[in-house]
Amino acid sequence: MKKIKNLSVFMILFSVLTFVSCETEPVDPVLSGGEGENPGTNPGTNPGTSEGDYWPMAINNQWVFSEDGETLDPMKITGTENVGGNSYFKIDQFFTNAGTSELTGSAVMLLRKNGGDYSVRVSVNIPDQEGVSITVTPFEFSFLKDNLATGESWTQTVTQTTTTVIPDFPMEIPPVNLTLKFTGTIVEKNATAQINGVTYTDVIKVKLLQQVDATMGAPATSVVTNIWFSKNVGPIKSVSVEDGFENNQELKSYILN
Repeated sequence: MKKIKNLSVFMILFSVLTFVSCETEPVDPVLSGGEGENPGTNPGTNPGTSEGDYWPMAINNQWVFSEDGETLDPMKITGTENVGGNSYFKIDQFFTNAGTSELTGSAVMLLRKNGGDYSVRVSVNIPDQEGVSITVTPFEFSFLKDNLATGESWTQTVTQTTTTVIPDFPMEIPPVNLTLKFTGTIVEKNATAQINGVTYTDVIKVKLLQQVDATMGAPATSVVTNIWFSKNVGPIKSVSVEDGFENNQELKSYILN
């Protein structure tokens, strides 16, 4: 599990606002239909044949990134989990951190590769405070499809439900549904990138647009994240832009098993 302490690339708990929450394992959020529906996390559809391994997944694989000259904690695969009959790899860091600095708890991030589709499942666990319990459904989205051509894209819409229970409250609090939209685009394929003095080949660059609808008086938000993946290495660079602020992470070292 990862301590929640950073401003999120997208606000997983956006709908919770100032409440304190805890995560349970109810039904996975709904991936709404459409031409660009996620095939990797939607049972019964074909994710296509992979064109290589752009994020090698094995226990103890790790990637260390630097940001503004500072070495970050390793992005490490620590174990496996089975959810809904699907096998996932648990990773203790990801490019989209969960939560905000005002919340204390932990996030569980699970990676999965299905054919050419790479997805991450995100859930949050924050202990109850003063008897107030908030359940936020986990969600999953695709961040890479290695078998798409340059310029091709996909879109997912996730409905996330937040349920609040306050002991002895005189009325039932209605659940809050939050709509999250993810749009991925393959920007480059078969590219070469030089990161921290190392030249990486067979690179795919993907752009992720993450949008959160306005809710409960809070404004809509959007974040653009570009991630570079090198074949048989994994992620090598990430650049995120939100509200004019840029976050740049570059691979410093990695270990594969």
